[in-house]
Amino acid sequence: MARAGILYSHVAAAAAGLAADNKNPTVDTVREALGGTGSKSTIAPMLKRWKEEHQQTPSPAGPGVPPGLLQAVKGVYESIKTDFQQDLDVEKLAHAAGLRQLADELEKSRLQQAALEQRVNTLDSELASANTTIAHMHQANHLLTVDLAGARSEQAGLQQRLSDRAAEVAALNAQLTQARAQFDHYHEASATQRAEERQGFEQRAALVDRELVTLRQQLLHHKGQAAQFAGQLSQAGSENARLHQAAEAAQGDAARERSAAERATFQASGLSAQLDKLQAQHDAMQAQVNESRIALAVRARESEIVASRLAQADSQAHAAAQEKQALMRTVTVLETELRQERELARQRDLAPPASSQPGP
Repeated sequence: MARAGILYSHVAAAAAGLAADNKNPTVDTVREALGGTGSKSTIAPMLKRWKEEHQQTPSPAGPGVPPGLLQAVKGVYESIKTDFQQDLDVEKLAHAAGLRQLADELEKSRLQQAALEQRVNTLDSELASANTTIAHMHQANHLLTVDLAGARSEQAGLQQRLSDRAAEVAALNAQLTQARAQFDHYHEASATQRAEERQGFEQRAALVDRELVTLRQQLLHHKGQAAQFAGQLSQAGSENARLHQAAEAAQGDAARERSAAERATFQASGLSAQLDKLQAQHDAMQAQVNESRIALAVRARESEIVASRLAQADSQAHAAAQEKQALMRTVTVLETELRQERELARQRDLAPPASSQPGP
């Protein structure tokens, strides 16, 4: 930081004092002469102005080096040195600002990366919850499928029982038809027999009483059979009515089972729709996770680029520092040579002039 109150007169006085002491007035030496105060960027233009004003003052030089050329070389060297020092200060400031900006960007990238990682963890938790819900839905769907299969099996059993009852009814109807056919055949046989008896009445008049008894016995027997057939017919009718009632009850059970099966099918379709919805949510969450991972990879790549730029800036600063050291060594060599030349010139000035010898 430049101290308030550093004026051109202070810099000029310090530079003149250094020149009087046969020292090269540079930014560092002038700053040191001022007590280590003042910024180099403030001292440099004032020192450059002082050198421009004192370029006309000749300095002692050695033989063979024109004073004007030596002063011009010194002025060019000091100008180059001052410009380089200013450029180096500007570059240092820009480099420090760039480093701070890169550090801020890196910190922002790290915060964004942490937020993305937290978002990814949240999405993973939601995905695990969705997978658990889907598993529960699958289990419920499996239970409903098992119940539906049991209902269908019971429905098939009832239908089989209904078919068996229908077969029994058909068998009873066949028996009833056969009994009726036998009864009709008996009536026909009785009519034929009576016709034959009437025809042979004259021939069998003597045998009428015995045959009448026999016929009465046969008639009683046939009446018993008819009563038995009538009882069987009535029983068959009752069984038929009972079977009809059982068939109607079985049909009602089948209708109820069919309604339950339809409700189970509707519930299964609802669960399938919910499963499709959960699958769509799962796909959307997976897409968000992929996008988050891509953004995280981009941020990581940007962080690598920022780190590479930071390393490049450090390399440039290191190269500038090495170049500065080389220039300082060159300046030291030139100052040493300049002091040697001044010392030789002073010795020549102090040496007594050689006396001239008269001619012969």
